[in-house]
Amino acid sequence: MKKIVLAIVLLGILSACSFPQPTTSPSDSQTKVALFAQATLTKVAIIAETEQTSTSIAIQPTHAATSIPETATSIPPTATIMPTETFTLIPPTSTSVPTSAPGQAIRLSFTTGITNITAEGHLAANATQRFVFWADENQMMDISSSGAYIAITSPSGNKLVEFDQLWTWYRGYASEKGDWYLDIKTGNYARDYSLYLGIPQRISFAPNTSSITIKATIPAGKVHNFVAWANKGQTLSVSISPTQNFKLSIWHVDGTVLLSGMGDSTSFEGVLPESGDYIINVTSGAATATEITLNLSIE
Repeated sequence: MKKIVLAIVLLGILSACSFPQPTTSPSDSQTKVALFAQATLTKVAIIAETEQTSTSIAIQPTHAATSIPETATSIPPTATIMPTETFTLIPPTSTSVPTSAPGQAIRLSFTTGITNITAEGHLAANATQRFVFWADENQMMDISSSGAYIAITSPSGNKLVEFDQLWTWYRGYASEKGDWYLDIKTGNYARDYSLYLGIPQRISFAPNTSSITIKATIPAGKVHNFVAWANKGQTLSVSISPTQNFKLSIWHVDGTVLLSGMGDSTSFEGVLPESGDYIINVTSGAATATEITLNLSIE
């Protein structure tokens, strides 16, 4: 019996010697499982964070804000054909420029049916004079000065042109309706000045038409200003009557001359080089106020 027990013990010892013993304890295995789980969770978190970052980057705007240009730049009507704006007379009306003491505002008022006015005077060195005029929204303002710099302020107080820009002329569209302020300033010397303000009469066609006849009475030796919108490549035809003592001049709002006022032309026909407003001036050489007829077509 003792031999049998001894044999069993010996077999157990031999079995133990023939199989490798575990190199880790149960606690070590649990630690590995925990580390793997932690690594997995970290990877998932990183992937989720990366996806969230990519999404937030993707929805960011890819363009920079576009700045709005100064309104001194001419702003044509947005219509692709003739605009429907009608000419508005400038109230109040008077026959001449009212006088005022230096430093006080002088109102520039047009006589009924007249489209421009000139004010003249004298200013001391580094002196200023303020003028005020009424304009409707989108009307064209044509301003020039001889002998002084100009500054322009809108009815709401927006500074359109300032003295330090050293401008002596401006052509643009009224962004607001109401009283506009036009200041002039001399330099280091006393100067005589001449200030011109024009607001051309807008020509608009009736629906489904491309021609129009307009009558206007022009004072002796004065100019009546018209403005009409047209597209590039269209043909502009203009004629006036009577022809004696009157002449035409035509140019694009950007200054491109179609018909110079140096000649004595009373008619014009030509293909337009650019889209935009075209200014048509009728100059009178008559000795008295005369009614003229202007025929215009744009096809």
